[in-house]
Amino acid sequence: FHYYLCRQLKGGGMEIIMKYYAVNGSPRKNFNTSALLDCALQGIKDICPDAEVKRIDVYDYAYSGCISCYACKRVNGASYGKCAKKDGITELLAELSQADGMIIGSPVYFHDITGQLRCLLERLMYPYLVYSKEYSSIAPKHMPTALIYTMNATEEKMERMNYEVKLSAVAEYVEAVFSRPEVLYCCDTCQFHDYSLYRADRFSEEEKKKRKRIQFPLDCKEAFEIGRRMAQAAKCPPPTAEGIPGRT
Repeated sequence: FHYYLCRQLKGGGMEIIMKYYAVNGSPRKNFNTSALLDCALQGIKDICPDAEVKRIDVYDYAYSGCISCYACKRVNGASYGKCAKKDGITELLAELSQADGMIIGSPVYFHDITGQLRCLLERLMYPYLVYSKEYSSIAPKHMPTALIYTMNATEEKMERMNYEVKLSAVAEYVEAVFSRPEVLYCCDTCQFHDYSLYRADRFSEEEKKKRKRIQFPLDCKEAFEIGRRMAQAAKCPPPTAEGIPGRT
């Protein structure tokens, strides 16, 4: 089924309320990744002032990744197409499945997204992937998506380390399940407020803070524009899985 949140209007009519989520894969709630996600949500509100927006901080929840029970793949099973494991994100997974748009953000840890975010994405997306010949999706909504990555690496190191390729699997699965995501890479970020408190002499605090002062506002602006474009793309109710060729 395809559900929408509605509001009663004066005169008896109903108004569809669009709902958007920013999934913060960082353990930090007030730093680079969360700031960019908040800017993206502000961009959504700029286009759709009545939309409901919500940031999910994944480290607030207690859960694990996929446990390979395959209940979500069992033909005629009670949990076909949804995660059967019950824990701290069971209700959250149901909530996210009905989003009208989703922005996923993560700092880059060891050339990848955070482990906590990966666990959530396994549980959210794997049940919708069908082992058909077409590798189709049964996600309830074909929602617009975006990915935001923050990293200590410079643009040069990101290219040298082939980060776009290393991180591409996340985008591929998001596209297979929901839609092709916009991607923002935010490089050479500040890791600390005060570098003198940490053993980090390979970095120049002056250069890091200069970068944060000059480049980070531009990254925030781009995140804001991503939110605006997402809201524009989702202004009309997205079609159900049944209405999209190849998504059965």
